[in-house]
Amino acid sequence: MTPSMLVGTHTFSTGPDGTRRQAAAVASLCGLTGVEVVNVQFVDAPHSVPGLPTLAALRGSSVAVTGRPGPIKPLMSEVFDALAVEAAARALPWFCFTNADIIFEQPAIDSILSADADAVVLARENFGGEDGGPPEMELAGIDVFAVSTAWWQAHRGLFRGYVAGEGVWDNVYTAILFCHGRCVIENRRALVRHERHARGPMMSPACAEYTRLLATLDAQYFSLWCRYWGGLGRLRNAGAPREEETAWARSVFVHAPGLLARVKHAARVLKARIRYARSRRRGPAAGPRSRKAA
Repeated sequence: MTPSMLVGTHTFSTGPDGTRRQAAAVASLCGLTGVEVVNVQFVDAPHSVPGLPTLAALRGSSVAVTGRPGPIKPLMSEVFDALAVEAAARALPWFCFTNADIIFEQPAIDSILSADADAVVLARENFGGEDGGPPEMELAGIDVFAVSTAWWQAHRGLFRGYVAGEGVWDNVYTAILFCHGRCVIENRRALVRHERHARGPMMSPACAEYTRLLATLDAQYFSLWCRYWGGLGRLRNAGAPREEETAWARSVFVHAPGLLARVKHAARVLKARIRYARSRRRGPAAGPRSRKAA
């Protein structure tokens, strides 16, 4: 099968359990057909894993944009940029980003490549873990983004440099893809899977103020995601069919703020920028520096 998509992830140094989960995810990627796979890494001291070609293209980082020490994490818009550039160079019409502990099934690739869309986003199924609970779909976020290479190049300016491993970015990116493109969301079928493990904070201390700033700048998109998520939960609990959930997404993800909404948003943005500037003037707190995504 001639490859039609570039699939990329970003691995990082972590503990034994995290390394085991990353290895399982990498093995699943390397077993896929119809795609080429890469590990998107920093230009400086990239993290490499056996069997996964390294694409050393990232120059920005969480430390650079926040001015605070801590784990050095990539910026999601730069990761997507790197994949889009590489996909275009290989004449691949699609690129895909997946978190480093997501196990892919071949039907996920087949579903993406058969979609009549500009983007396909996939929610994960959580399984296993210490709690021993049954498998369940994760509705609160998205772990896999497949985007038309040409579409990303035309609309890249809509996406901000959120920090990998922090909250909000996947919700905002999903809302943008729906509002400005033809997006398909798959959160009913277990096409990608994720072993349960202890979760860190939604926003780490080093990146919290920066993430809050971007979330405020993108508040109109983030609020659409929150509305969608709330309605999705009600529909899922009521046993609504896929068609109703799809119609709900289409009705919610419309970016057409009125004049009053734009004025209120501008005021929120101004306050957020002032708050963030004050936080930067307080200076960075002492802390370790290491290359670790989450």
